Amino acid sequence: MWAALCTGRADGSNPKYLAHVRHAILAMVRAPEPEAQSAIYALLQSNGWREPEIKNLKLLDQPFHSDDPTMHACHQSATKKDGGIVVYSDPIDEA
Repeated sequence: MWAALCTGRADGSNPKYLAHVRHAILAMVRAPEPEAQSAIYALLQSNGWREPEIKNLKLLDQPFHSDDPTMHACHQSATKKDGGIVVYSDPIDEA
């Protein structure tokens, strides 16, 4: 399981995020190491994020443990589905 701290620009498909505004995103995917980055890019793009950029990529310890319910939910989503995403609510100020 891989976790990546990323940024992405909303494409406007999700009304929670203004189009063209950049956000910090945590993404988790299950993938072999050579495919981890492309799996994260695909996950972000399929969920309405453009111009994705991976800032930090890390192989998660197994078994995964976190006291943070948001991290735990993201991990569960990545385990049961194609991946998990947490979008941090405050947009990135690009001024």
